Amino acid sequence: MGNLFSYEGPLISFLERLADLLILNLIFIICCIPVFTAGAALTALSTITRKMAGKEEGYILRGYFKAFKENFLQATAIWLILLFFALVFVTDLLVLLKYGTGGIFFLLWCLTFPAGLMWLFVFVYVFPLLARFDNTIKNTLKNALLLSIRFLPWTVVLLLLMVLPFLAGFFYPLIGIPFYLFMGFSLISLASSYIFRKLFERL
Repeated sequence: MGNLFSYEGPLISFLERLADLLILNLIFIICCIPVFTAGAALTALSTITRKMAGKEEGYILRGYFKAFKENFLQATAIWLILLFFALVFVTDLLVLLKYGTGGIFFLLWCLTFPAGLMWLFVFVYVFPLLARFDNTIKNTLKNALLLSIRFLPWTVVLLLLMVLPFLAGFFYPLIGIPFYLFMGFSLISLASSYIFRKLFERL
């Protein structure tokens, strides 16, 4: 019983990890507010949760802002590229949903769906890759796509891990909003980081 409540006991460790996730989630949300900084915020989040998964995180605030600063230019460029293609994809989707009948539109559907899926695959891997490896923007994007295909079963797991909580929060906002405000982003990133650590160790 004494070990449970000791400073190095499981309860105190759990509460410390909980506090770290709360702080990390809050910092991430604040850094995403300008929108164009979301890429750097995601990369810094991936950096810290990767270290948390390996029990080597150190100081959360200092580590987060160091990763944010170091990866800012590349992460922002990648984020803006992804954001541009996301806007194109959404625009195409809206047009197809409104006018999408006939042979030519069926062809466009066949092109739009794989393109959107490819975007999702890249998005899942690109910021954790940037957080882990030094590379050019072009190679980071290319490697994100190649790895998502190479580890396809795990890519599906990662997509479900990210999409299902979002859908649940969308349909049940009274639960979803507090979840994402307090620790949703950091918790999902931490869960993903355990998977990414194992995948990246194979490279």
